[in-house]
Amino acid sequence: MGFGTLFIGYFFLINITYFEYTDIIGAMVMLMGLYKLSSINRPFRTAAVACSVFAVFSLAEAAVAILDLFFSLPQYEAIMPYVSAVRYLLIFILTVCIMRGIAEVADEVEATGLTSVAKATVPLTFIYILSALFELPFIGSLFGVATGYIYLFIIVAICVFHITNLITIYKAYMQICMPQDLHRKQKDTKGGFGNKIFDRIEERSREYNEYKLSSRKTKKGKK
Repeated sequence: MGFGTLFIGYFFLINITYFEYTDIIGAMVMLMGLYKLSSINRPFRTAAVACSVFAVFSLAEAAVAILDLFFSLPQYEAIMPYVSAVRYLLIFILTVCIMRGIAEVADEVEATGLTSVAKATVPLTFIYILSALFELPFIGSLFGVATGYIYLFIIVAICVFHITNLITIYKAYMQICMPQDLHRKQKDTKGGFGNKIFDRIEERSREYNEYKLSSRKTKKGKK
């Protein structure tokens, strides 16, 4: 449930136009997933903290947007670039922590492909920093006419990057079984389809047991 909930919440971040209305939803859903994942390793715990900050920020973001919708706040347009810049910085921190958490746990269960992808994603999160900088009016003015083309490239890059991150989180959900995933489903003895589902659960259960066993061995080795 942790990775699945995280996937759903992270999906909301793909909204780059009216994000002030959907960020709070995404932040709260991600926080539920990260809360369950926070017991695995330090990066996920850090991600949960970062997501909590993002949730508070998103709540304020939504409140101001709704107030502007009804009362037309005079300074709203002036502060939005700075709000967007802070948003991208928070997403940068959140994404780095999530990918590092996935990389660590994938390495422990020997999902080498997933480990490589998650590790390779971390340096690419620089695109969020770049986007935050170009949200600032005085940075954009330095490039003149080219600013629009650069900003368009960044937005397209962020959309593509965000989709690849969603794929990575989905792969983590499919390849890494968490205990809460096992208690939500039961064997359906009435049909072949139900048995196939249960077979998948049993497979993921074995993967989880192997993960716990390897974790215990690692802890004993450190002692």
